[in-house]
Amino acid sequence: MSVPQPLKIALAILILAMSAGSAVTAMPAGNLVITEPSVNEAVFAEMRDFYVYGLFPAPLDHPGNIRVVLKDSDGTVIRTVASCVNETGVTPESSVEMSLVPEKWGGLLAPDVITEPGGVENGSNKVLMTDTYYLALVQGGVTRGMGSYTDISSGKLEPIVWDLTAGTYTLIVEGLDGDLAGERVEKEIVFGKTHASLGVFRPESNKQSVIGWAEEKTPPLRVYIDWFPGYFRSGEGGYEIPDRWQANNVIEVVNGLPGTTVDTVAGAQNNCLIYNIGNTSTTLQVELAAILMHGLEDSDHTTFTHYDIGEPSITWVNRTTSAAESLTGRLVAYPAGTRIVYTRAEITDGPVRENFFSMTGNDSPKTVDTTPGRVTIVQGENLTFYGVTRPIATTLTGAGSAWRYVLDDQILTYVYENMTLGTFTFTDCLVREFEDGYVGYANYEFGHAFTGTAAMPPGTWLLSVSAYNSTGALVEKTNRTIELEVTAASPGLPTVIAVAAPASTPAPMEAPGFGVVSVLMGLAMAVGLRRG
Repeated sequence: MSVPQPLKIALAILILAMSAGSAVTAMPAGNLVITEPSVNEAVFAEMRDFYVYGLFPAPLDHPGNIRVVLKDSDGTVIRTVASCVNETGVTPESSVEMSLVPEKWGGLLAPDVITEPGGVENGSNKVLMTDTYYLALVQGGVTRGMGSYTDISSGKLEPIVWDLTAGTYTLIVEGLDGDLAGERVEKEIVFGKTHASLGVFRPESNKQSVIGWAEEKTPPLRVYIDWFPGYFRSGEGGYEIPDRWQANNVIEVVNGLPGTTVDTVAGAQNNCLIYNIGNTSTTLQVELAAILMHGLEDSDHTTFTHYDIGEPSITWVNRTTSAAESLTGRLVAYPAGTRIVYTRAEITDGPVRENFFSMTGNDSPKTVDTTPGRVTIVQGENLTFYGVTRPIATTLTGAGSAWRYVLDDQILTYVYENMTLGTFTFTDCLVREFEDGYVGYANYEFGHAFTGTAAMPPGTWLLSVSAYNSTGALVEKTNRTIELEVTAASPGLPTVIAVAAPASTPAPMEAPGFGVVSVLMGLAMAVGLRRG
């Protein structure tokens, strides 16, 4: 029997309006669980939206309706969202306006754009029921401008006036009918200040480094693994609503929203691992952009880290013994006094490419020197210095969606000088090739290849290093000195010791590397992973 639409809406509104404590007799949870917010991600930035996600232990025949309520520390219900399922116990596709979702694949539905009952403007209907999971959107204030910041907790649908500011809240999920009838689960969550561990999640070893760094701290830092509202995947399907998930991501890094009580720009705390940060990655365009937007790149509360050897791990073949060798990288914080850190030098007889490192070359014969400040080579050997820099102050240019930006400036030119050896200039950043075939641009990393060492006279030479931004201006805290010993390819040649020449400032130039960036974009584009 079909239910007339007006009656269906009225019944759904009645379900939404029922108080959280009186609707059902609570029974132990069986199928109903709160998978997210997970244990490690139950502390949020003030005014965050969040998803409540529950993965059923097994597919359900008739899931039925659920209600999600949020209570403040006084026990007052301040958010209510509930589902409105069809006769099979799931949210019908006709109740979800997926045309409002900019990016989608695989047929998944988004609770953010549920329209029944009351239209898409109804913030209390945002629960999606499937036979394998439920997904609910609870809004905190950051995306109030997206048009559904309304709630029915007072008994009638009206605009929300109480943002989710600092405090402890109780999240309750109740089964109202169907297979979930009578089940009830709850979890305590907190809104306030967060301290994040940021970094890209490619490759998997780097993801584990981001997580491991966070877990080593006391208290542990926050890593964003739970789904941001507006971003979800299951199986081969998924969707993105950038204006929602990016807004929520940004305030977790730096919360500049008016009306917060403890979570402020001045109090923002972040650790960021500089490794494999691609041009279009969230780490660069959303998270680092938020830090740079507020001028926090040199804040005492912003810690940049890197691998001491420049990679999570390296494997190679010893040129002398032909034995396989390997090193595992260790995360360390950048030293305060410099923006340039040399992580290793590689010496090889084979051809090398400037600003390029391949993870597939595990059988390449070479020498790896982890004390790159003092390096010894033989004339004719190829020498590559690998290293990292830190972000510098920059303006930002919008990247096409809310809270996503292109960073206009970084260190892109490096000049090595010696009175005898001459001047060596390198531009742009590292490109890294992975074993799965992915090739990506790695901002704030470099690989400077010296391929003309056959012409260098034997001796111990001091190379003076300076770095410059995209306009050719010298960047402070970039002056370094490298001691390079060149030994004769043939015995009997005399050696000399020379001092480094003072660095000279190059003339202003067009943004070094930006032309190369456009060429490399085809290589650097990866699938739009949230942490990509």
